[in-house]
Amino acid sequence: MTTLRWKPALILLTLAMALVFSLSACGEEEEKRTIVFTDLDWPSAHLQGAIAKRIITDGYGYETDGVRLDTIPGFEALVRGDTHISMEIWLPNQQEAYDTAIAEGTIQVIGNSLEDNWQSAFIIPNYVAEAHPGLKTPQDLANPEYMELFVTPDSKGKARLLNCIPGWECEKVNEKKIAAYGLEDAVELVNPGSDAALAAEIRSAFEQQEPVLFYYWGPTVLSYDLDTKHGGFTLLEEPAYTEECWEGDNGCAYPTAEVLIVMRSDLADEAPELVEFLEKWDFNAGNQLAAEGYMNESGAEIPDVATWFLQNTDEWKSWVTADALEKVEESLAAS
Repeated sequence: MTTLRWKPALILLTLAMALVFSLSACGEEEEKRTIVFTDLDWPSAHLQGAIAKRIITDGYGYETDGVRLDTIPGFEALVRGDTHISMEIWLPNQQEAYDTAIAEGTIQVIGNSLEDNWQSAFIIPNYVAEAHPGLKTPQDLANPEYMELFVTPDSKGKARLLNCIPGWECEKVNEKKIAAYGLEDAVELVNPGSDAALAAEIRSAFEQQEPVLFYYWGPTVLSYDLDTKHGGFTLLEEPAYTEECWEGDNGCAYPTAEVLIVMRSDLADEAPELVEFLEKWDFNAGNQLAAEGYMNESGAEIPDVATWFLQNTDEWKSWVTADALEKVEESLAAS
């Protein structure tokens, strides 16, 4: 009789435990990983990352984080799985590492990030180009008349060329360009220290109408301001880009850059809704200049600029699902 009396209790206990385990298993299935972004060290990448994080957190329910890294360490972190998404992979600057990772299946391209991009290692203000019409190519800098325009106390008697940011692939490319054009005795590459320092020195030179020779890229707020407020700039003429040149000595112009959004393949399999979202991403030149312009004028922190962008533009609303849009807008209203 005792055994019969306890059987219902045992059955109930077994059913209760099964229910607990079942609920626990469901919870584990619904648990979402923290999405870690490669927070690359320049304004457009910062802004795109912050905007994407806000949408993914508020709209899709993922926790997000970021690791601030330079170009090369940032790509290596993505390949290792230390980060999961990079909003700006510039090709062909990172072509070799990118091709290897794609072949291995570690990463996959989700979409394009920026548009109308250009880079140049030999830029001078229009007021310098107009005063010295014979300065047309990098090789012309070997002429003492033109070299001396850009000599400064720290340039060792050579023309001072403000190089790209330390750690970026273009730093090495520009070194190869100087060698390819036979300018080792005419041009001294100078480390600007940071993106902000490079932009500040260029802007200061234009404001004071001083000669300056520099590397830069666009579209950016700085390149836009130089063109519209300070008389514009001239890219010294280089041979047209070819793959053969780029695989050799880099003695040619930079190609128009392709800027990609890249995701770890394992995350793409796990979170197809994020793939769908980022496939529609379109941070075009208008969006980029508006966001960077607001940041420069307001002095706002990056997360606040992301909030401003989401509150003051509509294009992003077509990138997300209706459910995600509703959730993001609720969060923005609360902000």
